[in-house]
Amino acid sequence: MDLGIVAENEKVSTVTEHVQHLAYEKSALCLQVQLQDGNDGMDQLGDPQEGMRKVASSKTEFPARVLFSEEEKLKISKDLIDLQIETNKMKEQYETENFELKNMILALENRVQELELCSEKVTGERDSLQERLRALESIRKELAQEYIILKSNYLALGKELDQEVRQTPALILVFLA
Repeated sequence: MDLGIVAENEKVSTVTEHVQHLAYEKSALCLQVQLQDGNDGMDQLGDPQEGMRKVASSKTEFPARVLFSEEEKLKISKDLIDLQIETNKMKEQYETENFELKNMILALENRVQELELCSEKVTGERDSLQERLRALESIRKELAQEYIILKSNYLALGKELDQEVRQTPALILVFLA
């Protein structure tokens, strides 16, 4: 975008210099015609017909030069107007792109805020689940210890039962005898 503006500024500068050059040429032509008219009056000692031809010739050339100069001015004016139209189009395009980029930035900022809120929510849920996991792990350890105690009690009771079952026939014989 900046390169386009620089190029536009260079075009405007070039056209402005061309207009100044044409204005300088016009004033130089006017001065030359005035000098020739003055010199023609001084040439009266020479051939009057020759002087008249020179005056007529210079006077017919002057309108052609002025007309040519006016045509160049019109062409330059047209070029300036075209340049201004192009510059305005570029400005409008810049403004449109700038507006779209600002909207995009706002949308992205909103999205970032949504994601931050979602992140905070997820972080809170994660912390809650970690606390629950710690509590469940603590309960699991307690249950594991209780299971070990119950199993060892069960095994001990199983051994006692086996011993009593083995002693039962002997006790029955002792009672029967």
